[in-house]
Amino acid sequence: MKEQVTDISKVLQDMTEEMRLLRETVNRQYAENVKLNRNINALNLQIRKKDTELTNLRERLAKYENPDKNSNNSSTPPGKEHMKDEVVRRTGSLRKPSGKKPGGQKGHDGHKLSCSSVPDETIDEVPDYCTRCGESLSDSERVLDYVTQVISILELKPVIKEIRHYVMVCKN
Repeated sequence: MKEQVTDISKVLQDMTEEMRLLRETVNRQYAENVKLNRNINALNLQIRKKDTELTNLRERLAKYENPDKNSNNSSTPPGKEHMKDEVVRRTGSLRKPSGKKPGGQKGHDGHKLSCSSVPDETIDEVPDYCTRCGESLSDSERVLDYVTQVISILELKPVIKEIRHYVMVCKN
């Protein structure tokens, strides 16, 4: 700037042009700053939202990591429980009501255990005397009333196997 000014109008024009370029640069930077601030604000809002979600998740997990102690999950006797917990423990059911009446539903084909057509053993249960008068029934006619079948599972007997392992010795 230590040069001689010969044409003041030329210098003023150059300075005016330089000022215009500087203003354009400042305006562009201002617009970019506004845009970046909007992005920062939007990201901060997302971070706050995620933080609250994370806090909620931590609170929900804490319920499972450190459950309240009661007589079901600790050595606390039932008498030391809060009344509310005891009522919930005694009356709480894990089943959800279906709205249907208990028992067989309409349209459902029932099923029962089927009897074997060839039983391994047959036992005749014949009464010896009348339950009303006590008279002997040895010469009376027999009439089949009903049949039942009992399935018995025999006692399991262990099978002990002895396995002998040999080694062969070569002559060489």
